Amino acid sequence: MGPHEDIDANVHELDNGTQEDLIGHDPEDLAFLHPEPGNIVLNNPKPPQRLEWFSVVCIICNRMIGTGIFSTPTTVIQYTHGVGITLLFWLGGAIAAMAGILVYMEFGLTTPRYYFMGQGKISVPRNGGELHYLKDIIRRPLFLSTCVFGLTFVLLGNVATNSISFGIRVLEASGKPVDNFAARGIAIAVVSFACVFHGTWRQGGIYLNNIFALIKITMLLVIIITGFVSYAGVFKRSAAASNNFNVHKAFKDPAKDSYGFAESFLAILFAFGGFNQANYVMSEIDNPIRGYKWPAFLAVAWICILYMLVNIEYFIVVPVEEQLSGVDVAQTFFEYTFGTISSAGHNIAPRVLAGFMAVSSLGNIIVMTYTAARVKQEIAKEGILPFRRFISRNFSMPNILIGKLPGRLLKPVQDETPIGALILHWSLSVLLILATGAQKNPDASYQILKSRAGSGFNTVVSTVAAALFTIANAFPIIAAWIPPTGKLHASTGIYFPWYATPTVGWTVIALGFVYWLVFRYIVPHIGDHKGKKLKVQRKLFFHEEHQYPVQWHEQLKFDWVTSRSSGDDFAWADEDIEVRVRGQKAL
Repeated sequence: MGPHEDIDANVHELDNGTQEDLIGHDPEDLAFLHPEPGNIVLNNPKPPQRLEWFSVVCIICNRMIGTGIFSTPTTVIQYTHGVGITLLFWLGGAIAAMAGILVYMEFGLTTPRYYFMGQGKISVPRNGGELHYLKDIIRRPLFLSTCVFGLTFVLLGNVATNSISFGIRVLEASGKPVDNFAARGIAIAVVSFACVFHGTWRQGGIYLNNIFALIKITMLLVIIITGFVSYAGVFKRSAAASNNFNVHKAFKDPAKDSYGFAESFLAILFAFGGFNQANYVMSEIDNPIRGYKWPAFLAVAWICILYMLVNIEYFIVVPVEEQLSGVDVAQTFFEYTFGTISSAGHNIAPRVLAGFMAVSSLGNIIVMTYTAARVKQEIAKEGILPFRRFISRNFSMPNILIGKLPGRLLKPVQDETPIGALILHWSLSVLLILATGAQKNPDASYQILKSRAGSGFNTVVSTVAAALFTIANAFPIIAAWIPPTGKLHASTGIYFPWYATPTVGWTVIALGFVYWLVFRYIVPHIGDHKGKKLKVQRKLFFHEEHQYPVQWHEQLKFDWVTSRSSGDDFAWADEDIEVRVRGQKAL
C-alpha cells in the first residue's frame, strides 16, 4: 500500500462543480473541490459553527446526567445491602469514569494519524470515536473491527430506551395512567422531533443541548442543597444521617451474591456512561487540544462529584432500613423533603421526580441523536453499510439566524446535516420501540432495552488509567455469568432471565462477526459484485490552524473493482488517499 496505508478521512456532497457551490472555500482549494462523477464531497464545520469549550462540557454533562442517578440507587442498595459498600461502588464508578475519560482523551487527540511530507505522522482528530480507535489497534483482518463495531453501534446506538423512559415519565408527571400505547406514541414523537430538529438546524441542536445540560446540573444541585437543608432540620421529618453513616453499621451484613455485585456495579457504570460523547464529534470541535482536553476532563470530574454528593444526600434523608425494604430511593427522598411542605406534598413529590427524570431522558435524546448520527455517518463512509452514499453525505439546510447573542454576532453560515444518518438513527430507534410492543407494561420494555445497552499525556497516567478502566469494565462482564442465588434469584426474573444481559451483549458482537464474514467473503462472489472488492477513494484537504493541520474538506468515492488475484487482500486495502494542505499535496 505504500505511504498511504495509515491515513483516514471526513464528509458533504456537491451535485456539480460550479464556483457558486463552493462559496466560503479558499481559492487554493477550488481546483480540487470540483468532484468527479460519483464523488461525495464533505465539509467540516467552520467557525463560528464549531463546538467551543462550553459546548463540549455541555455535551458530556447532558449525556452523563440521565435517569440513572434517580433509579440506580434503588438497584444498588438492594444488591449490596449496605451503605458503606454502596458508596464504595459509586466511588469505584467515579474512578472508572475518570480513568475512562483519560483513555478517551489520549485516543481522541492522537488517532487517526496522517503522514505529512517533511513532518511525519501528525494526529488529526475526527468524528467517530471508537470506530477509528479500533481500526488503528486491530488492522487485520481487514474490515473486522469496522464491521463488529459498526453493526453493534448501528443496532444499539439509538435512543429507544430513553424515548420509552420519557414517555413513561411524562405520563407520570402529568398524573395520567401509564398506558402502553400512549407511552410508545410519545416515545416515537420525541425521537421524530429530535431527528427533525437536528436535521434542519445543526446550530440550534447545539443550543438546545447546552440548555438541557444547564437544567440537569441545576436539578442535581437542588437535590444536594435539599439534602443538606434536611440535615439541618428544616423539614418536618428528621434526617437519617446519624444512623445511616454510623461506622459500626455501614458495612454490617453485606450481600454475598457475586451476581448482585456485578449487576449493581454494571448499573453504576451505566449511570456514569456518556463521558465519551465529545469523542464522537471531535472534528467539529474548535482547537481540540485546548477546546476538548481540559473541558472534557473537568466535565467528567464535576459530574462524578455531583453524583457522589447526590448519593450521600439520599442516605442523609432516607433510612437504610426503608431502602432495603424495596422503596424507590429517589421518590422517598422527594416525599420526605418536598412532600412534607404541604398536605398534598405526598402526591406531588412522585410527579416532581417523574418530571426530573423526563427532562433527563429528553436531554439524552437530544445529545445522543446529535452524536450518534455523526458516528453512523462515519461507519457508512467505511463502505460497509447498504445505502452508503446516502448515509455518508451531508445535506445543506437553509440558514436560520437568531440575531445577536450576548457577546457575539452570528454570521450567516450554511448548515450541513447528515440527513441519511439521522434517518438511519430514527429508523432503528422506532423499530426497537415497536419491537418491544408485545410487552403490555412499558416499564418492562424499558428494562429490556436498558439491559442491552450499556497527546501531551503522561505515559504512566495513560497506562494506569487504561488498566483501571479495563478492570472496571471486565468485572461485570465476567461476574454477570455467575447465576444469582437465594432471594436475589427470585427477584431477577421479573422481566427477563438473569442471563439475558450478557447473552444479548455477546450475541450482538457475534452478529457483527457474522456480518463481517458475509461482507468480506460472500458479497464479493454474488450479483454485480462477483469477482470484485470494495475500494474507497479519499482526498483530504487541510488548513493550518493553531499551528497544526485541521481538516476542512474530504472527497469520498466507493468503487467495486476487479480483484487482482484470488485471495489477495490488496484490493481491499487499496485506498487512494491524497492529503493536501491549502491545495498542495502533503505527501
